[in-house]
Amino acid sequence: MTAPSTPQVPPRSPSHVPGRPEGPVRLGGALAFLFWCACGIAALPLAGLFTLISALGVTGARSALFDSFAGAGVPQQVLRLGLMPQVVLFGWAVTMVVLTVARARIALLVLPWLLVLWLATTGYSQFAIRDAIAPDGADLGAFAALMPGLLAQAAGVAAFFGYFREGVRPQSFYRR
Repeated sequence: MTAPSTPQVPPRSPSHVPGRPEGPVRLGGALAFLFWCACGIAALPLAGLFTLISALGVTGARSALFDSFAGAGVPQQVLRLGLMPQVVLFGWAVTMVVLTVARARIALLVLPWLLVLWLATTGYSQFAIRDAIAPDGADLGAFAALMPGLLAQAAGVAAFFGYFREGVRPQSFYRR
């Protein structure tokens, strides 16, 4: 009887770091999911704008947009405050798409901080909207009502921050 043979393990390169994939790192896993979500976040407002232009023409679209934002009334104020976080998130998405396609190392620093900016903007906007629509302004009840959502958003931003700081795929992908 002969002993079973031991499996042959291919030799590794001396520069291999355990936990990092060998060879060129491709867009995949959670990083690919984030990239495609950013593509959708960037494309949706552009599609809406182009649809508005195709329906009303350039002059009509410009007039509709400026008229909806003009004025000092509560509805216009709430509209402007509600769009602030969306504009920051759109900026993050466009930056994510451009820096990922370029495989720019700066993405590891810029993208998490842009989401922190989004978190601060959305927190401010939510409290400002609550203050604008409440008859006596925002109070402790508004704080209690908004905090669970803001904490959940903060947890998501912290997870993204940690993934870009410590994650194997982003570290390998953006550093080439």
